[in-house]
Amino acid sequence: MQDRQIMGLIATFVAVAELGSFKRAAERVGRSPAAVSGQIAQLEEIVGVRLLVRTTRSVRLSDAGEEFLIRGRRVLNETDRLLRDFKANTAAFSGSVELSVSPTIAVSIIPEAIKRIELEQPDVKVSLLEALRTDMLSSVESGAVDFGIGPYSDVPEVLEFTPLFEQEFKLILPETHPIARRGFAEAEDLRHLHLMCPSVGSTARGVLDDLSRRADIKIMPRHESMQYPTLYALVAAGLGATVMPVVDPRLLVASRLVALSFKDQRASRTIGKISRRGEKLSPVADLLLGTLVNTAAKNADRLGLAI
Repeated sequence: MQDRQIMGLIATFVAVAELGSFKRAAERVGRSPAAVSGQIAQLEEIVGVRLLVRTTRSVRLSDAGEEFLIRGRRVLNETDRLLRDFKANTAAFSGSVELSVSPTIAVSIIPEAIKRIELEQPDVKVSLLEALRTDMLSSVESGAVDFGIGPYSDVPEVLEFTPLFEQEFKLILPETHPIARRGFAEAEDLRHLHLMCPSVGSTARGVLDDLSRRADIKIMPRHESMQYPTLYALVAAGLGATVMPVVDPRLLVASRLVALSFKDQRASRTIGKISRRGEKLSPVADLLLGTLVNTAAKNADRLGLAI
């Protein structure tokens, strides 16, 4: 059987697995339900294992099917990406790169990095998926994106985390607050502030919890949110303070907020590249990664980064 035919079988299987229906999968791939059923049977015969468990009412993945779906998606995405990258004029540096990025990095570094790429390599297209831990790791593992940039160092065995830089967390509060006039923060300040905290389970909350443990302070959140813009807005409304990365200095100024470094306790988290273990990045993805690191270094002082 030719490679092209194998790819067609894999694409049909992925459609059935994602849609949970032979009929809907048939509509996606442009075949009849009977033809789709035949392709699945053919694929199962080739791999020698049952991939789908069929009943009169439903279709679900077997354990082997779960694994095959992950790797099948990866193969299809890589093939699609390869074709897109080299479809244009191969004499020029062109192509596309898909990146999953955590929200604070998406706002603080990505815009300038993409602007630099547009100026230097106008034929390169960057697609962004702003995501938190679960979605980022899933998209990298499946091959839906080339790599991820985020603070999620605890990755599964099939992935690897490569540290890039440290992201400092600062005390953010209204510019009229007495602590703001002091010009720096101390961990003890947290004991007396109404805190707008990142949600429990997030890496941002982990940084705050670690800071409080080292200072022997018990944090009593007034309000919690997973998103940094919400935390900023709550602080700007005069409800208290938060501990977060600077992210966007212009937003701080517009909201009449200040960001103070902790004088006695450094609070930070490691931002790194998340990629598939043992797999090299494509040239265009490597270009984006290098541009991101250079952009972070250029803006280190402004954004509270340590390279």
